[in-house]
Amino acid sequence: MEIRQIEIFVTVADERHFRRAADRLYMSEQALGQQIRKFEGELGFRLFDRSTRSVELTPEGAALIDDARRLLAQAARTEDTARHIAAGELGTVRLGYESSTVVSILPKFVIAMRAEHPGIDLMLIEHNKAGLASLDSGETDACLIACYSSIPKRFEFHLVKRELAYVALPAGHPLAQSDGLGVNDLKGVPFLGYADANGESPNRFMAQLFTNVALEAPIQHEADSYVALLGLVSAGMGFTFVTGSMRKLFAGEVAYVPFIDPAVYVDYGLALRVGETLPAADALRAVADKLA
Repeated sequence: MEIRQIEIFVTVADERHFRRAADRLYMSEQALGQQIRKFEGELGFRLFDRSTRSVELTPEGAALIDDARRLLAQAARTEDTARHIAAGELGTVRLGYESSTVVSILPKFVIAMRAEHPGIDLMLIEHNKAGLASLDSGETDACLIACYSSIPKRFEFHLVKRELAYVALPAGHPLAQSDGLGVNDLKGVPFLGYADANGESPNRFMAQLFTNVALEAPIQHEADSYVALLGLVSAGMGFTFVTGSMRKLFAGEVAYVPFIDPAVYVDYGLALRVGETLPAADALRAVADKLA
């Protein structure tokens, strides 16, 4: 049984006339009659009583017609769904995100995706530091990341937001009221870094700062996340570097002072594998570019 046979059956039942049905189906009346006879042979019973004046459903045909209409409707819905999936308008995307993007670009990105592409289901997967590794492993289809330096050529990167680096200090620290800080200001202040980062992005960022400004500050304490680091800062354990969007955290307990000597910026955006063919990839790219 084929969908085309069902379509021919339903069209003849609607028209109750072979020639009009053939015209609707863009086929000859002879070919339509052959298809009906073939379908009846497969079913084992006649579908129509045909006279010179009318075409009527047999009792067997009448018993089958409602199911046939439902099959056609379901086939049309399936075809429509397939078109939307192929166009990137439906489906599931495994979207990774580095923890630092939660207070920078993740909320706006998710809101925009839901508003502009409601048929795409985002499966969010958190990565504390290494979103690009999740793309390499195939764990995610795309990832929102903080880009601290050049991105490897096997990835494409769509910038959403660029943020200035800030020095996070205990609110009561003597440097907390400064308008801006440089390398010389931070000498002697205990530095807080990331534990077990294995060279991944936040520690690369800090290493870049040290290289750029010749800041010699051994890590005094370590933590696994920005939130944990800022908790240590609020406890008076030392300072760390964060980006501008982090200033929402620990308000009143942590002071955020621009790092201006020299100014250092972090790029937040969407990363995908180069040549990504996921149907929804273009929708992801378009939203990221629109938010930029």
